[in-house]
Amino acid sequence: MYNLNINIVSPVQKYGQKPLLKLYYFMRSYFCFNRILAGVIALLLIATIFFACTKNGSDAAPSNANDNLSISAAGNEATVSSVYNDLFSVVAEVSINMGLSETGRIAKNNQSGKLGYCYTPTADDMTIDHWPKVLTVDFGTGCPDVSGRSRAGILKLTYTGYFRYPGATVTVEPITYTVNGVKLTGTDLITNLSTNDVYKYSAEVKGGTIQIDTITISYGSKFTITQTAGAGTTEGDDATSDDVYTFTGSDALTYPDGNIATATISDSAALVRKFDCPYIGKGKVALTFKSVITTIDYGNGVCDDSVLVSIGDKVKNVALPK
Repeated sequence: MYNLNINIVSPVQKYGQKPLLKLYYFMRSYFCFNRILAGVIALLLIATIFFACTKNGSDAAPSNANDNLSISAAGNEATVSSVYNDLFSVVAEVSINMGLSETGRIAKNNQSGKLGYCYTPTADDMTIDHWPKVLTVDFGTGCPDVSGRSRAGILKLTYTGYFRYPGATVTVEPITYTVNGVKLTGTDLITNLSTNDVYKYSAEVKGGTIQIDTITISYGSKFTITQTAGAGTTEGDDATSDDVYTFTGSDALTYPDGNIATATISDSAALVRKFDCPYIGKGKVALTFKSVITTIDYGNGVCDDSVLVSIGDKVKNVALPK
């Protein structure tokens, strides 16, 4: 029979206590280091997230500021374009009143009522079918029209032919001309593009300047203007009151700091103006300013002074001057 005598020797007996203590301290240091490392990593992650959020917040601030500037620029565009586009309606009515719209056509009482009865037109030459003709339209110190819009000062109109005849041009130059006290400069070249089917014009403003509040804005535009109603009424006090026109094209506002706001009106969103209303009643404008696109919505045909300016979910109501 075998006698198995097995001696079990503990690590302490074999190696003594010092190696185990060394192992103990090593393990404790190891886990402490890992906890510290984990804590440092956690702090770095928190700091990274914090500064990332702070940066995003900083990036958002200029975006909001640019949105607000774009909304303000859209309001300026609606105001300025309204005043310059009004020059077309002035030319259309004065031409009828002075017999310069069509051969042998002249409005009853030699003056239509929409512009008021207080302006004085003077032609350098009224010889039939002789061109060019220069017409000076003096609105005096203030001539309010039927809507309350007040024009003052002098407009110079140079005709190369009858206003409603294809190929004719009218160059409009504001000399001392103001609308509601706001002075306009530049030239507006109106060219008749009509065909047998429709009355159509181009209107190009060059070198325009206008002051809005305390800021002087440079302005230029090129629009196509198409008559969609009222073409058959060419005489009497109502010669232009039933006229309806659409405006398509583009314009640009240049601010003193060099920033430019550009506006585009497409055929599908054409602006609609009834001449018995002082405002655009329908259509949309896409305006780009500081890389932000803003929509100017003139409504669905109601005659009022209100337009909606929007960027995404930001919407502002802007009241137009008469």
